[in-house]
Amino acid sequence: MTKPLISLQHVYKYHYTDKLETSALNNLSLDINQGEFLSIMGPSGSGKSTLLNILGMIDVCSKGQYFFNEQPIHEMNESERTKLRKGNVSFIFQSFNLIDELTAYENIELPLLYLGVKPKSRKERVEAVLNDLEMAHRKDHFPQQLSGGQQQRVAIARAVVTQPKMVLADEPTGNLDSKNSEAVMAILQKLHNEGTTLIMVTHSAHDASYAERQIELFDGQILQHEQQLQNA
Repeated sequence: MTKPLISLQHVYKYHYTDKLETSALNNLSLDINQGEFLSIMGPSGSGKSTLLNILGMIDVCSKGQYFFNEQPIHEMNESERTKLRKGNVSFIFQSFNLIDELTAYENIELPLLYLGVKPKSRKERVEAVLNDLEMAHRKDHFPQQLSGGQQQRVAIARAVVTQPKMVLADEPTGNLDSKNSEAVMAILQKLHNEGTTLIMVTHSAHDASYAERQIELFDGQILQHEQQLQNA
């Protein structure tokens, strides 16, 4: 039987202040298969962002186990998690998080520089994703010269240029109008169809319908799973 790419087993996450302990995740268990498109919904404070940060190895669980590609993330220190995250995990944010001083091309190229990819290969991979996302004609533009939809395309290109095993999208259409939202979701659907494991936090039931599976969080626990038909 094929092992899941991700396995969370009885995960808890606590946040502490001087006088208060709050539980962000409460005995959460979840398996995610390689190539799956999963959407995570739930009200504010339900644990969505905490879960995404743990999946992305930015944060760690207080109790429980997290296996990524059968590797025990819960046993790793920060340096080990950072090393594993590079090239395996990418993020797409609601606020784009592009670097204003870099062109679209340079923003997309940046993670490849961090990974030490050689110049010729960098050029080929950046140009390929620019063409795939129909942004080649904007490659020399700076973020402030691009529309919101174009900036999100650049952010998606930056996320996938490393060819990661998993992409985590946090409200990827949250700052976009309906037309650009549809375009971005079509791009994410295409990435999923090409085999990328995609995990998306969203408040939009419409966006969530693109996923093949939904989970809903409430008070740090999974309320329900819903199988979704792939959009044609």
